[in-house]
Amino acid sequence: MRRPVLAALLLLPLLAACGGGGGSGDQRTQAAGNGAGASVTPSAPSGASGSSGTPSSAAPSKAPAASQGPKNTVPDDELTPVTGSFTKKEKKYLSGRVPEGTDPAAILQAGQETCDKLAATAKIDRDATVGAIIAGDIKDAEGAVKGLCPELKPLIEDAEGGYADGTHEDPAPGTYRALTPAKDCSWSLDSATGAKHRITIKKGTRSFTSGGCYAWAKDS
Repeated sequence: MRRPVLAALLLLPLLAACGGGGGSGDQRTQAAGNGAGASVTPSAPSGASGSSGTPSSAAPSKAPAASQGPKNTVPDDELTPVTGSFTKKEKKYLSGRVPEGTDPAAILQAGQETCDKLAATAKIDRDATVGAIIAGDIKDAEGAVKGLCPELKPLIEDAEGGYADGTHEDPAPGTYRALTPAKDCSWSLDSATGAKHRITIKKGTRSFTSGGCYAWAKDS
């Protein structure tokens, strides 16, 4: 089953060579030492929303939007690490993301770790990685990719328009395939039910409910 494998992969220690770019070694060391609340630890895929029966928004689930940032943030002209300096790209990513009293290097490190996790897990199981983005199990994936690792943009694009397990009203028409489905993957489209891992949602469908399938990506 892919879901437990993905959850384990997301918690693997990150290798320095995994990419993600960004700050100097001094910045990473400083960030790791201050523990400024920037840890990015995705929750284990569970599909719990499917069991709640609570309808989601009418719009399709998409890759989680870039973080809007906290209300009280460090001004851009004060975004400096304890040691070293930030690149122009790093400062742009940090703009509006660093809470007052927090070392910006810690926030940068969190974004870099998100990029590292996406890159490392996609090499092993791309579908599971896209599913984790759709399900929101890799926090601020879109923001990190846009600001720090744009080379991973195809992962975000594949997640757009996808649906996580749960109930979705007025789903968008199209063909979808289940990502990392378990044996008990099942779904319903209005009154029709099934267990296949590929479905076609027709125009006018009022409700789409999925359980045990983790996430559905729109088929190209």
